[in-house]
Amino acid sequence: MQLVGQNLAEMGLPAALVRMQEAPSAELQASTIGFLLVLTVPLVLILIVLAFVVVPGIANSSEILQVVAITLLALPVYAVRAVPMAMMDREMQFGRVAAVEAADTIGFNCFALTAALLGLGVFSLSGAVPFGATLGTLVTWIVRRRFVRRPRFDFARVRPLIGFGSRVSVLGMLYLGRDLGFVTVIGAIGGTSMAGYYAMAKRFFSFPVALSAAVSRVTLPALSQSGSQRSARAARMLGQIALVCGLPMALLVGAIQPLVTVLLGSRWLPTCDIVIFGALSMMLVASLAAPMNAYFLAEGKPDAPVAAIGLELIVSLALTALLIEGLHSSGIGIAMSIGSLASAVVLLRSAGPTVRRGATAMGRAIAIAFVAAVAGQLLPVHDGLAGLAASLAAACATWLALSTLFSKPEMASVLSRARTLIP
Repeated sequence: MQLVGQNLAEMGLPAALVRMQEAPSAELQASTIGFLLVLTVPLVLILIVLAFVVVPGIANSSEILQVVAITLLALPVYAVRAVPMAMMDREMQFGRVAAVEAADTIGFNCFALTAALLGLGVFSLSGAVPFGATLGTLVTWIVRRRFVRRPRFDFARVRPLIGFGSRVSVLGMLYLGRDLGFVTVIGAIGGTSMAGYYAMAKRFFSFPVALSAAVSRVTLPALSQSGSQRSARAARMLGQIALVCGLPMALLVGAIQPLVTVLLGSRWLPTCDIVIFGALSMMLVASLAAPMNAYFLAEGKPDAPVAAIGLELIVSLALTALLIEGLHSSGIGIAMSIGSLASAVVLLRSAGPTVRRGATAMGRAIAIAFVAAVAGQLLPVHDGLAGLAASLAAACATWLALSTLFSKPEMASVLSRARTLIP
């Protein structure tokens, strides 16, 4: 509900502001805030009245609706925060963005843990959402000195952004639908244990998930301001990001059995099948879907990403339902990877030839990661810390050797960028 609510509260308008060629005026920023408040405030008021007045008068309990209503108290707060966050994204002030999101996370956890200790149960989590959002917004006001605080209600200024923003919002909802759909289908057909294995696999995939979020955030303003160089820069990004993602994925897949045994115990070994067969999906999400989505949004063409994730959702969920009973956890990973491949085909076919040329370097980096992972898997020792260390060493050595031989341009570019971070 938190993620759905935030997506609804922003209506895709932050992305529309980020990709504008000219800096959004103060009037446009204020009008965007006003428009989002007009959408969110009445919705929240209606939910509060329904949850705490109307439904309790009709039914014996309205606890679920009350939890939702309290969670969505954060909507107007997200609306107020959306524009300054978009401006910080546009100006690539990601240190300040990190401060805001850290404040939100810290506020959420402090409130949730304190309220849970006081016995508020599930309301400790729902109440933590607006509390964290409010704390993050206060930090936004501190770090964003040139912040338009007073909303305006000028729909004419916002109208040109709504068509693009609504399609970006649909894109976000489809991504949420894919993730929620996976859990629902797996839990319904495979049971709660299988859903637990999938959830644990997603924890192991935290790096590519975080990388894809970072790539999406950074590449949209970067490509929006690239002008005629946009296609060439997007093409270079594909190989470079795949290379960055390749080493941790090779280490994870190459050593997944001893890693799971050491950290979680042998009863969690079915998680390994999801990680092994779903690794290609995570590589494609981080190295292709994230930069390509940003590229199309920078071009003002969100329809291709919407079509791609829509196809991925249908393919992956259908295959999960078909394969999980016979192949168990392996079927989940296979469904994830085939769905991501279908999405990749749509994105690459929709892009121009310049961008598609970058797919060669990306494919090479994925192949190197695959061979390195196989090197870790082929070792005869798979138990305990010794097996873990040996598998990691084999995967790492293979990846370094192959990357040095076959991905020299991407290696040089990544190392050059990394050196600038050392000071």
